[in-house]
Amino acid sequence: MRYLLLLALIFTFIINAAAKPAGSSYSRVDFMLTLSDGVKLDCTKLIPNGTPPAGGWPVAIITHGYGLSKFIELPSAMEFADSNYYSFVYSMRGQGVSEGVSNFISTIEANDLKQVVTYIKNDNNTNDNKIFIHGGSQGGIIPFMAACTWLDVKTIITDLASPTQGSNWIENGGIKMTFLWTCGYPSNIVRYNPLVSRFKPWIYANTKEKWDSLNYYLPIDRDFLGQVGNCQIPILVQNAWQDKFFNTYGMIQSAYILPYNNIKMYFGAMDGHGSDFIQAEENYKDQVLTKWLNFHLHGIQNNVMDVNQKFTYASSRFPASNSEWTWVRSNSPTWPPAGVQNVKLYLHPSNQLQVYGYGGAQSNVSFTNDVLDPNVTMEYLVNTEFRGPLFEAKFQKDEIYFDTPALLQDATMAGTPFAYLYYSSTANEICQYNMQVWAVRPNGDEKLVTRINWTDREYSANQVKQKYVNGQAYSHVFRAGEKIRLKLTNIDNVPLYDFNNDTTDTFLRTNPFMLPSLKAASNKVYINNNSKSYIELPLINFVIGIKQISAEIPERFGLQQNYPNPFNPVTKIKFTVPSTGKNNFVKITVYDVAGKLVTTLVDENFAPGTYEADFNGENYSTGVYFYRMITNDYSEVKKMILVK
Repeated sequence: MRYLLLLALIFTFIINAAAKPAGSSYSRVDFMLTLSDGVKLDCTKLIPNGTPPAGGWPVAIITHGYGLSKFIELPSAMEFADSNYYSFVYSMRGQGVSEGVSNFISTIEANDLKQVVTYIKNDNNTNDNKIFIHGGSQGGIIPFMAACTWLDVKTIITDLASPTQGSNWIENGGIKMTFLWTCGYPSNIVRYNPLVSRFKPWIYANTKEKWDSLNYYLPIDRDFLGQVGNCQIPILVQNAWQDKFFNTYGMIQSAYILPYNNIKMYFGAMDGHGSDFIQAEENYKDQVLTKWLNFHLHGIQNNVMDVNQKFTYASSRFPASNSEWTWVRSNSPTWPPAGVQNVKLYLHPSNQLQVYGYGGAQSNVSFTNDVLDPNVTMEYLVNTEFRGPLFEAKFQKDEIYFDTPALLQDATMAGTPFAYLYYSSTANEICQYNMQVWAVRPNGDEKLVTRINWTDREYSANQVKQKYVNGQAYSHVFRAGEKIRLKLTNIDNVPLYDFNNDTTDTFLRTNPFMLPSLKAASNKVYINNNSKSYIELPLINFVIGIKQISAEIPERFGLQQNYPNPFNPVTKIKFTVPSTGKNNFVKITVYDVAGKLVTTLVDENFAPGTYEADFNGENYSTGVYFYRMITNDYSEVKKMILVK
């Protein structure tokens, strides 16, 4: 059924050439579409030749990313036109040769899309019940936003998108490098409206007043998580864990709001936004897209809506080459996947990251924000790409690291990491804590997995504060024998080259994920007593050497018999630590029958509680072994038997 034109909406078009053949199977029409506010959009429609099917041609609307134009999506539209779709592309306002000014991916552009859809529904021989929209980045956000405000199409496919995209640019008090890039295009790429044109100068001003302006304006008409429940049409989501623009955490939050029967979500690697480009993953997503359209537009039964494949997630892992991880794909009917546990990893002295809190005397660890020139500007540092002698004369990177014991088996991280920080700084007004999570192989090779960033912009010098903050959602397989490394640093970037002498990050290069603070400071993170800082990772099958199994305070030190015993190859050893009013230093060692030291399982201070240490005998021969616990006031030895 044709829709009547709204009186307030005047559509005009200028045909650059009369409906001209663009190939053997369709005709091409280029025209300007006038919107209700008088802005003209540069459009192209591709109309299949021949007699339309009953009800009209199915419709493919392909939307482009920010700073691009309809021409980037025209080849895709042509492919659909060759498959008998009425195909449509257009340049969003302020981009390409379309008129108007950009409001930076907002409800204005979403309303433009609604008017485009109304035009198409009123065009000849289009099937109103078979319209889909597909795009990535801006081209994925705008259809999703419109669908959350009653856009009436059959389905949308949204790539590299987030319903919290406005806030994502300034997530957790920081300013992403990609935000600076995206709001700084020349006018031949994007024409910004007066408000958006001030974003870049506000970033470079680097003042609280300008930050407050960004923090106020960016979410308005751009964040729409609160409206996601309005979306009642089927939606296929395809997001990248490594997205340097938008945190996949936003789409994970959407998964709990959208109707379960209407969604299918992919989180993994995909072309764009700084992600690894993995051909196998691209092929997989293309297959899913074809099945999705066949099912929802054409009624062809297939397994695309199989509940056991509701969430497909690809996980990175070693080995890595040519700047990219190896990727493995899994499926789950729910998110998070079954078996995920939020594992707390506590910061300890001596570069340790443990599953139990530190109980010794050292109160904190610290790093410096070493700003050598108090007059240096953010623009100056940006122009150095945050490397080289000009940069290093103004700003020095500082970092401290913390490692877990080696993992006893593969463990998969799947979801959003968090950090709980107790912190203080000598800086006034602003202090920043960047936490990078790395995978470290037994040979020392390391590669960045994900990050957690916190910038406190309401800070008074030497306050002790606490913050629970989310990081960048991700999935990664930490392999047996590897360690999880946390780096705490004043600037969240990576070396230009990695252990393979490949470019570490081909997208950001040496630029930081978040722009650094330019306030010189000594930054502390507290680690003991009631101020234990930790990161929290969503992990499946996580097993390392020691974990706390009870915080109840025992009456005395104790060493229990290992279980199982005999064992092959792993056994567990429980021990208890009371409250003694002083350092609770515990050492547990393993010896063979000849009295030769085999390994040290435990060698540090503990808070009161009950703990469990794993001993892995995989690399040892069958026989009797002895394990010994020593503290300042206690010593005990027990026997265990390894049988292979």
